[in-house]
Amino acid sequence: MSAYSSLTQPDERAAGPTSSDMRYPVYIVLLFFICFAFSYLDRQIVSILVQPIKQSLALTDTQIGLLQGLSFTMCYATAGVFVARLVDRTNRAKLIAACIAIWAISTTACGFASSFSELLAARAGTAIAEAALSPAALSIFSDIFTPRRVARASSVFMLGPYVGGGVALFGGGMLLSAAHSGNSAWLAAHGIEPWQAVFIAVGLPGLLLATLVAFTVREPVRLETLDHETKAEDVVPSLRDVILELFVRNRFCLPYFAAYVALIAVFYSHSAWFPTLLMRHFHLEPRAVGQMAAPAYMIGGTLGIACAGMLATCVTDESTLRRVLGFSAGAVATLVPAAIAMPLVADSTVAVVLYGTCAFAASIAMGLAPVPLQIAVPNRMRGRSLALLVFMTNAVSGGVGPLAVGYLNEHLRHTDNSLGVALALTGGLSALIGSVLYVIAMRRVPVAHTLAVAT
Repeated sequence: MSAYSSLTQPDERAAGPTSSDMRYPVYIVLLFFICFAFSYLDRQIVSILVQPIKQSLALTDTQIGLLQGLSFTMCYATAGVFVARLVDRTNRAKLIAACIAIWAISTTACGFASSFSELLAARAGTAIAEAALSPAALSIFSDIFTPRRVARASSVFMLGPYVGGGVALFGGGMLLSAAHSGNSAWLAAHGIEPWQAVFIAVGLPGLLLATLVAFTVREPVRLETLDHETKAEDVVPSLRDVILELFVRNRFCLPYFAAYVALIAVFYSHSAWFPTLLMRHFHLEPRAVGQMAAPAYMIGGTLGIACAGMLATCVTDESTLRRVLGFSAGAVATLVPAAIAMPLVADSTVAVVLYGTCAFAASIAMGLAPVPLQIAVPNRMRGRSLALLVFMTNAVSGGVGPLAVGYLNEHLRHTDNSLGVALALTGGLSALIGSVLYVIAMRRVPVAHTLAVAT
């Protein structure tokens, strides 16, 4: 099957839906965006709670790096591999609803953890459940939008990490301060510390969101199965077929995957450690960190995603793949100097502005990241293809990025601003590698197109 079948075969979506037809798809995009934001709220709330968790459970920076990075992302990535086959052959809407409920319960359970191992186990539950959302939602988008509209829908969806992460910083700081000042006596009487109360507060609303998805989202028809008389179970390709499609027929995929791994290493490192940098190096309180960093993070990320959406309108269905990779290469190249300078400047305001700049540059590439697989890979391979991308980014960048910063910080502890130096080394090098790999991927697109058409 051609990797470009969605571009070369007639598509019933191409006629252009009416405004009334678009209301439900727009609702789906917005709802899944909210789900994605909640997943990152639950995921990144730890970043604003690092100091109280560390003091309460007597943890090292390496353990904090494990908690935010390797342990969480390895569970997330490994679960994604198993969930992906469900995405390709089962009801994706019901799968998403079930997983939201599970991660909400797991996040709430973090609020009852009294040791590192208990907190680690609860975070693992959150990670495993969150693994289904991205591949399932992006797969659904591919069945209700044309390639160009897929790029725009995906860019809106990819706002989730920035909105959710921003709410985690701002709301987490506010909740933590409120728990310390107003309700600390009541919480202490019930054996709950302020940081535990924050986990409970952000976890429980997810159950309402799961209910909304379960009762309002319909599973769309998988368009590529409309042209076949065989049942869906009979046309699900093997994992070997998926690997061949990605890395033999589509030669751009290997550098593209590696580029995204490098980009996400920057993203996870900044998300995990920048709030701590503001607290340790600039001696800011958690509430002040949230008030400063959250707006920069959300505004930068939102503007970057909006920019990605506008760039998506500048392409045709036939040129989408090459142009998307080119736009991503340029965005990640601009990230390099900002990622190096941000943790090393002497003023907290300048650091926060550069943090927003990093969010802007990274979010352009992140907003466009799913598009190559959505348009270049056949329907019954998309779930596992996207899950493989998620696995690589989380197992490598999500695991190694925050852990590397914590490890380098401990070994540079006699250096002035050791955490800043560790962040600059990790972020700057990762961004540089990512920009080069995106260029290589873009240059391979004509070869990949020729091979795909020939098959």
